[in-house]
Amino acid sequence: MNAFAWRLSSPCCVERERDWWRLLGMPGLGPVNLRRWVEQAGSLDAALALARGRFGRVETIIKERDASFLETLMLPGAWALSWEGINYPVGWREMKDAPPVVFGRGALFSKKARKCIGIVGTRNCSSLAVELAFELGKEFARREWVVVSGLARGVDAAAHRGACYAGFRTVGVLGGPLHPIYPRSSIQIAERMLQCGGAVITERAVQDPIASWHFASRNRLVVGLSEALVLIQSPAKGGALISAELAIDSGVDCWVYRPAASRSSSRWAGNVKLLEQFPEMGWSNPEELIERLAARTYPANACRSEAEIPAVFLPVWRHLMVQQGGRLADVARALKRPEAFVRDQLYAMEMQGYVQRIPGEWYVPMGV
Repeated sequence: MNAFAWRLSSPCCVERERDWWRLLGMPGLGPVNLRRWVEQAGSLDAALALARGRFGRVETIIKERDASFLETLMLPGAWALSWEGINYPVGWREMKDAPPVVFGRGALFSKKARKCIGIVGTRNCSSLAVELAFELGKEFARREWVVVSGLARGVDAAAHRGACYAGFRTVGVLGGPLHPIYPRSSIQIAERMLQCGGAVITERAVQDPIASWHFASRNRLVVGLSEALVLIQSPAKGGALISAELAIDSGVDCWVYRPAASRSSSRWAGNVKLLEQFPEMGWSNPEELIERLAARTYPANACRSEAEIPAVFLPVWRHLMVQQGGRLADVARALKRPEAFVRDQLYAMEMQGYVQRIPGEWYVPMGV
């Protein structure tokens, strides 16, 4: 199973995902502050109890959050996943502002997927940019590479359409909730994506009001899901350029279309800006880009087998695999070992990349 595997959660996990969703709704608790809050409280349950004594209108907030959570999960094929989940994307785990809870429809994982490539570009794009995005989406899909994009108008929609044209799966990251999908022009393509075995995902629940910054915020999720990012077209400012710069800063391969001199205009200013700094990222036609991508190998999809785990860590590793993660105290109790011993083991495993610690003394195995 690769790094992009997702499963429907068990009832127990859904309760914890709901609790993370509740806590995220408290005043001032965004993803970054939420981490600190839970760490200081010691656990998710303790953090919720602390919130009840610290904030006003807590019960009203919880009631509203529960309603939006439940309504989202009542959509056909909908699921929720928290950062405690064993299948939470590896690329997101490394972000300081990783979403504590995401919602989705469809299946993000496919055993056929060979690579996961993000395609980004401006909404107000040229006809050439649409042609390039569609062609790349189609050719990537024919090679069983998953296309990730933002389901916006312009380049995003063209890339998704290209993948669907080839009959392969593609993943769309929404800036708004799963219903109603915004923009409305993306509703039909989103349904087609699901029919092709793809997915639409978001960190917003039904009933969440849509704000303009949500669309900029989702760029980090596109980058975090991608092993490489392709910039088709960007003006001097905009979300596509931000995504490309984020990919570069995050160590994600970034590939930038190099417009011909005769096409130089403000629509391509972002491309020109990046290529002046990183000329080696440039590509001039789909064939060149595909050849260069095909030659690259990406470790994010590598599966970690039990044989790679040092024998001293195997009891803890096996427990976390079976339980799909767990608290320090629960692991110690199940293995009948002192908490101090298990804590030392988990710390050593975290330092070596075998597990990741989630706020509240929760641990999940990595690379599964």
